[in-house]
Amino acid sequence: MKLKKTDYVLECTSDGGYYAWLTVNMQCNAYGDSPEEAVYNLQQTIEELLDEMYLVEEFI
Repeated sequence: MKLKKTDYVLECTSDGGYYAWLTVNMQCNAYGDSPEEAVYNLQQTIEELLDEMYLVEEFI
């Protein structure tokens, strides 16, 4: 899943890292040492979340 810049918020943290979260769900978030890493980690988190949702759907 490719994120557009309007899909997430990116902030610099006090320790010099970056924190990204979805605009529609702040609980889906990720951290990285660079902006690119934070967005990449967020994409990975979304993919894992979607995979888990499909597993639950198949189980039900």
